[in-house]
Amino acid sequence: MSKSSVQLRIVASRDHNFSREKLASAFKNSMIEHLRAHTQGTNINPETLLTTDYLNHFNEIIMLLELVPSAPTQFAADLAEWEHQSYEEHFTHSGFRDKELAIAGYRNAPEDIRHDFDSSVADLEQEMVMLLQQVLEKIEAGDTEGLSRLCIEAVPNLQNLVQITSGIVNGSQAPGSETETSSAQSEIDALFD
Repeated sequence: MSKSSVQLRIVASRDHNFSREKLASAFKNSMIEHLRAHTQGTNINPETLLTTDYLNHFNEIIMLLELVPSAPTQFAADLAEWEHQSYEEHFTHSGFRDKELAIAGYRNAPEDIRHDFDSSVADLEQEMVMLLQQVLEKIEAGDTEGLSRLCIEAVPNLQNLVQITSGIVNGSQAPGSETETSSAQSEIDALFD
C-alpha cells in the first residue's frame, strides 16, 4: 500500500465529519501524487502531467508546410489528409511508450494548466486548419508565388504557437497568462486579413 493511500485512510478514519467533497479532493490529490511518481524517466512533466510529444501532431505538418513551396504537388495529398486529433486521440493511436500515463496525466492535470493548454491547442488547431485550406487553394490554382509567401509568413507564427503551448506543458508559462498567446494570435490574424 502506498504512503498516500495510507494517509488517505488515516485522514478519513480520524475525522468523523469528513465530507464527501473532502474525501474526493483527498483522493484526487493522492491520485495526482501517484501519477507524478510515475513520470520519472518519461517525457511527461511531473508538475503539469502533460507531455510535449503531443505537439509532434502539429510539428510534422509544420515541417511539410516549410517544404511545400519547393514541391507543392508532392505534399498536397499529405496536407489535405491532416486532421486534428485531441490529446487523448493522439496518444490512443500512437506508439508512445507511456501513452496510458500521458492520457491519465492529461485527465488529472491541474485545472488552470489544462484550461490554458486546451485553449492554446484550440488556437493552434484553428490557425492550422485555416492555413491548410489556403495552402491547398493556392496549390490548386497553381499560385506558387502566393503559396511560397503564405508559407514563409505563416510557418513562424505557427511555430510560435507551438512554443507557447510547449511552455504551458513545461510549466514555464504561468496559467492564465495569455499576453504571449494574444500577441501571437494578433500576428496570425493579421496574416489572414
